[in-house]
Amino acid sequence: MSSPCPCCRPDITPAIPRRRGGGRSLARKTADSIAHAVTDVLQNEELAARPGLLQRLDPRIKLLTLVLFAVTASLVHSVWVLVALIGVTIVLAAASRVGVASFARKVWLSAGLLAFLVAAPSALRVFTPGTVIVPLGPFSLTEPGLMGVATLVTRVVAAAGFALLIIWTMRWSDLLKALSAMRLPDVVVATLAMTQKQILTLLRTVEQIHLARESRTLTRGSVRANRAWVTERMAFVVRKSMKTADDVYDAMLSRGFTGAIPSLVRLRLRPRDWAWSAASIALCAAILYVDRVVGPR
Repeated sequence: MSSPCPCCRPDITPAIPRRRGGGRSLARKTADSIAHAVTDVLQNEELAARPGLLQRLDPRIKLLTLVLFAVTASLVHSVWVLVALIGVTIVLAAASRVGVASFARKVWLSAGLLAFLVAAPSALRVFTPGTVIVPLGPFSLTEPGLMGVATLVTRVVAAAGFALLIIWTMRWSDLLKALSAMRLPDVVVATLAMTQKQILTLLRTVEQIHLARESRTLTRGSVRANRAWVTERMAFVVRKSMKTADDVYDAMLSRGFTGAIPSLVRLRLRPRDWAWSAASIALCAAILYVDRVVGPR
């Protein structure tokens, strides 16, 4: 009598192949990253719907005043005044019911770190002569160099903070309506509208492609095979995006598209918008005056 198949014996479980090297595969990592990016976009819409300070303002006023703050930050030379501007961004984030920790992390770890990496070499005595603060031989750091790095980093962080507040506290449709009201060319507004929509669609497509490969693969595969597969998928996404763009444009023309995208958003200025505008202009003027009095430090 023949012995039963090992797979049919109740005390033996068929072995499931493990992924070589452990950890997540390339497809899983890519799909998770894309899902995280899409989630961030959806969370931005949720933040824009909260009853915060900036969310209650007219999109045109909010866009103009926050851009005014960012331009003011680019004109300031004092590090301490720039630090105060960074404090203003944090206060506005808190008043707009935006997570302060998440806001600071995204601004400081992205814009701040990038600005520091770009400006750090200028602190060396080789590039910026002056009084040596940190003696490290050929890599000694000078006082003017360190002040220049601090000024650039704080300026970038302040300007990036105001820009992030625009994105997080304004719906995409409101932003497009504000740009149209500011007489931005219709072709630019239409391009921005379609770009945002199609990017989300393509992100979902890429995520599904990677999840499909993940569900049909038992091993991680070689680096060369993964690289070849990613290259092929990139070419596929490019072809699909071009085909989708042509199809969408043809569909818009067949429905009477003339270059302008109609919007159901009605913009109306209220007393709080005028009060915010006056306060923003006064604060920016005071910041520039204090910067002129204090001077670079």
